[in-house]
Amino acid sequence: LKKRYAVFDFDGRMTELKGFELKRRGELELIKAFQSQVFERFLDGDSLEECYASVADVANHWMDVLDTQGSSLSVDEFFELFAENRNMSRQLEDYGDQKGTSQTTARRLSEFLGADIVKDKGLNCQFIISELPYGAAVTERAIPTAIWKAEAPVRKHYLRKWLKMPLLDEENGDMDPRNILDWDYYKDRLG
Repeated sequence: LKKRYAVFDFDGRMTELKGFELKRRGELELIKAFQSQVFERFLDGDSLEECYASVADVANHWMDVLDTQGSSLSVDEFFELFAENRNMSRQLEDYGDQKGTSQTTARRLSEFLGADIVKDKGLNCQFIISELPYGAAVTERAIPTAIWKAEAPVRKHYLRKWLKMPLLDEENGDMDPRNILDWDYYKDRLG
């Protein structure tokens, strides 16, 4: 069991925080934003019930974002909240056959941007976890966010390949990252 606690002084300022994602580098911004807003509300109200109600408002807001599949977010806001950022400490080839979201992202970046992109250590892997292909491990469902900056034919080719969906179509919104994201995975991460 991990220690988790927040300490507030008599002026209502948080003086210590232990064990929460808010402090971790590379953690999802969605989780950091949620926790930050929850902690701001811990001292709201004059009773425990009022405090709980205030914290519940924050939780409901973030559950609404997830339940509506980010429909109120711009694409930039979407990626800011849901993209994971990891730096690879070694060159991709040093990982061998090791599986991980960073390795999958790096291999996919090299597929469409060229092998030179992964030749040095310290590669920043920014990705989302897709719902497809169904039944695949999370490590196999990491999609580099850079693919959405590629030209449409390139994006279509690689998303179809990685998602194993040959009929994926840009015109009907199939390639919108909100329609690709594994929303249940992110609900579990927030929970």
